[in-house]
Amino acid sequence: MRFLSFSLLFPLFLVLTACGGENASGPAPALAPEALREHSTLFRKGVEEVTDGVYVAIGYGLANSIMLEGDDGIVIVDTMSTQEEGQEVLAAFREITDKPVKALIYTHNHADHVFGARAFAAPGEVPVYAHATTQDKINRVVNEIRPIITLRSMRMFGTYLDGSERINDGIGPHLGVNEDSNLFSLTPDHTFEDELDLNIAGLHLRLIHAPGETDDQLFVWLPEKKVVLSGDNIYQAFPNLYTIRGTAYRDVAQWARSLDKIRALEPEYLVPSHTRPLIGAQRIHTTLTHYRDAIQYVHDQTLRYMNLGLTPDQIVEKVQLPPHLASDPWLQEFYGKVSWSVRSIFSGYLGWFDGNSSTLQPRYDSEQAQRMADLAGGTEALMSAAQKALKNQDAQWALSLTDHLQVLTQGDQAVTDLRARALRQLAEQESNPNARNYYFTEARELEQGLKPGRTKTSPEFLATLPIENFLGAMPSLLKAEETLEVNEALGFRFRDTGKTFTLRIRQGIALIESGLDDDSVATLDTSEITWKSIAAGSRSAALALAGGDLNIDGDKLDALRILGYFEKIE
Repeated sequence: MRFLSFSLLFPLFLVLTACGGENASGPAPALAPEALREHSTLFRKGVEEVTDGVYVAIGYGLANSIMLEGDDGIVIVDTMSTQEEGQEVLAAFREITDKPVKALIYTHNHADHVFGARAFAAPGEVPVYAHATTQDKINRVVNEIRPIITLRSMRMFGTYLDGSERINDGIGPHLGVNEDSNLFSLTPDHTFEDELDLNIAGLHLRLIHAPGETDDQLFVWLPEKKVVLSGDNIYQAFPNLYTIRGTAYRDVAQWARSLDKIRALEPEYLVPSHTRPLIGAQRIHTTLTHYRDAIQYVHDQTLRYMNLGLTPDQIVEKVQLPPHLASDPWLQEFYGKVSWSVRSIFSGYLGWFDGNSSTLQPRYDSEQAQRMADLAGGTEALMSAAQKALKNQDAQWALSLTDHLQVLTQGDQAVTDLRARALRQLAEQESNPNARNYYFTEARELEQGLKPGRTKTSPEFLATLPIENFLGAMPSLLKAEETLEVNEALGFRFRDTGKTFTLRIRQGIALIESGLDDDSVATLDTSEITWKSIAAGSRSAALALAGGDLNIDGDKLDALRILGYFEKIE
């Protein structure tokens, strides 16, 4: 299916589709470290009563959903990835109580916590609580890097993998999104900056801003019950101080300080939004202490070696958790990894340049590859070395050599097959689900030509997203090389809201400006929902034009030519 060039909708790591198992000629069932298989026991499915009136649904999707039962109603904290998951969780909660939903709380903006909200309530039916920045971050799922984030997220969560390849997703059994899923978050209408005290259904709740895995992260404190709902700042795996799907720098020093806020409360019950709850004040104190210490240790030691002039590759060799932290069951590398965290911290403070002059202006891939082949004695010798490495179970070296071979022998099936085998060998040895899933998925891309899919978008949900996001995504898709001599403008008029904008192309850049400029070659006249549907790929512009939902005032050919300057997303 083809989409208009400005189609940039949806939660990045949710724009995925499910895939069936291997065919008869495919690879044999994959191997997996036993520790990874055992880790799956954390996600046994069901609703667990943590203490009186506090219930957590585990194993229904990547994240947990938490029900707080009050005198005359319930509060839902985090709402799963999809409406289908939310409906299943609500049905399980309904086996406990039929009290009405009185409020929803989002611990943060990640899609697996907000996009099932419609299952629990209709828009405007109940108050939705979140940090003041959460809705803006949800809106930004319509953003400039959607295609690459989609691809990398698909690899990381292993959406296309079969049951022998994807064992679990580290913090949950799987990301349960496919082409038939319905995603619908409800807009937060009760927000705060630092702290918010609430009394809902007789429950005393305190929402506390605690930036960590996300800047908008909060935790929920029930002082009378000594229960803390910690969101994603702690779960039973080494934290994702950096995620390989791609993210802006996560302030890990701030993350550790947020965990100190929780420690200071001395909770007796800890209920994360992933993995299982922890009970007992001393166990919780020790776990929180080890968790925040591990984060600070990696941060501080990375800075130490940065200041001694070491590069990221050198620092990765030196920074490893001390034994008392490395042995903690809550710090096993089933989600984040210390090595990834080191590289992210280095980049977060100093940027891409590692300080080694040889990497300041490296040779282009094509030249580097040819020199590597010359050094090896030719392309055939380089291929032979890669084959030998793979045979000797040195899959990482084999994979690195295929980087050069791919450049030198584009389209060579033998190189493609070798690279896929190296990826599979690395995957079978990997106990970190993110890395394992990434390796296996890239192997399937090489073997099967795998491509990302998309999810359905209902008009009702599209209506909740601001039109500015859809238009604001367009400049990063401009085919600049085709517009270096272009100076033209195209207007947008949205008849239902009265909003107007001008898309201006100026010698290789595109700008979105408020209002209609007089020099526009034409103006697109439509409704916001029509344009959102076109941009989301759920409706064609041709049909909208034919039906009168989209009109072009002015030169139609010029208008279509200007839209043609933007990349089409497959």
